[in-house]
Amino acid sequence: MKKFILLALAVVTVSSATQAQLTEQQQVQKLNLVYQNIRNLYVDDVSLEPLVEEAISATLKELDPHSRYLTNEEMTKLKQRIRGEFAGLGIKYIVHRDTLVIRSIMENSPAAHADIRFNDRITTINGKSIVGLERDSIITIMQGPKDSEATLSIVRRGESDSREITITRKDIETSAISASFRIGDVGYIAISAFSKPLASEFHTAYNKLGDIKSIVIDLRDNAGGAISSAVDLSSLFLNKGDVIVSTEGRTINTTYAKKRDNKPFSTPLVILVDENSASASEIFAGAMQDHDRGVIVGHTSYGKGLVQRVIDLKDGSGITLTVARYKTPSGRIIQRPYTMGKGKEYYTDSTRYMHPDSIPHDSKLLFRTLHNKRKVYGGGGITPDIYIDTDSIKLSEKLTKAYRDGIFKHIIIDYWDSVSPDTIVSSYPTIEEFYSNYALDDELSLSVVSQLKDYEPSSIDKEFIDAMLIATIAEQLYGDDAFQYVYGQRFDYMMQKAIEIAQDEKLIAETLL
Repeated sequence: MKKFILLALAVVTVSSATQAQLTEQQQVQKLNLVYQNIRNLYVDDVSLEPLVEEAISATLKELDPHSRYLTNEEMTKLKQRIRGEFAGLGIKYIVHRDTLVIRSIMENSPAAHADIRFNDRITTINGKSIVGLERDSIITIMQGPKDSEATLSIVRRGESDSREITITRKDIETSAISASFRIGDVGYIAISAFSKPLASEFHTAYNKLGDIKSIVIDLRDNAGGAISSAVDLSSLFLNKGDVIVSTEGRTINTTYAKKRDNKPFSTPLVILVDENSASASEIFAGAMQDHDRGVIVGHTSYGKGLVQRVIDLKDGSGITLTVARYKTPSGRIIQRPYTMGKGKEYYTDSTRYMHPDSIPHDSKLLFRTLHNKRKVYGGGGITPDIYIDTDSIKLSEKLTKAYRDGIFKHIIIDYWDSVSPDTIVSSYPTIEEFYSNYALDDELSLSVVSQLKDYEPSSIDKEFIDAMLIATIAEQLYGDDAFQYVYGQRFDYMMQKAIEIAQDEKLIAETLL
């Protein structure tokens, strides 16, 4: 018996030693050998494609939470988001009672140059009915190769017969600026993504605000984008030579600083962030905080301080592979802690939702801002200089679900079938006049409540319902900016507080000391 145990141990030892002696190249060859044997010897014919995709995906899941496999379709969408463009018609729509209804038309798009209007119903595309199709199927049909044609059958209010309109698909440039306006002497610019033309778009939006005393840059729900866009935007507010961000990896060690000697914007700056502000958003916010250039307000940001390289694979798929960590100008690593292979735990971590005073900060991660030597911490996102408490603003679960299901958009579509938009615009030519004087029809608010079974709205629910209805009407009449202009002033407490802070020059100055 003892001899058998010794023999077994010897086998294990030899096996372990052999495994340890395999080089990295041999490990790759080992994987290839497995696939070769599956292809040549397995009892049934199997496609290697799903096996390889699953293996790649599983391998990347064992790394950090942000390295992952992307299908062909996902790669296409990622590149479109980074470039800020895609080939399409230039319309925004909603599927209302199985029918595609146009909500708005993008400026300078193919649809804008055709006879298409908001609230038109599209029933067929190139002779194929889209009534009853799922949204993803409709998107596939709507988009297509650049310069390809789409013939739409359109049903319009007040017309008994449908009309056919042929449109040529073109590259649609989506703006990274989701809203831009001023409230009194304070400018407000909301950025939805860090796509490549961001700095130019921001510069244009900033100049249109006119003579403002301060500005709020809203980065809430901004998941980031290209690091170059974060560098370009930061350069608008810093001096030549100021470090914006640095990256550190096995093969990538780069420091990004402002290169041009142009005069920076000197307007007092308030930056609004929340739990979903990530990546490039945090690069910009971190640079402004470290240089004592702006006051960060809101909630602690997401905490994504890893740099991904997008790598194309031969079949059009690809991977995003983490190649470096980035550091803010003071040397902070913003990435929050994670365990390799524990992606689920990472994404469900609720630490960033806590009040900054409740988050334990490691003294080793204490840093100082570059000019005024204020305390700032790394290792867990960007902590705001001024925390905005929104715990008291909670909607009922039933209303929250109805909002996510698009109840307000659907109700306003029916509203336009009975009310002329031109009549409202003639009474209120500007969004400012609309906001100050428009009275909401009580029937609209009641229709929201009546569509939810066994629902009794709280006072906060009622405020939200009215704000959403009026803002949705404004969006249809005055453009995308109008929604946030109305909703923000009526219900968005974080935006209201950020505007209030921006109006207080003394508070900004004291916070940055």
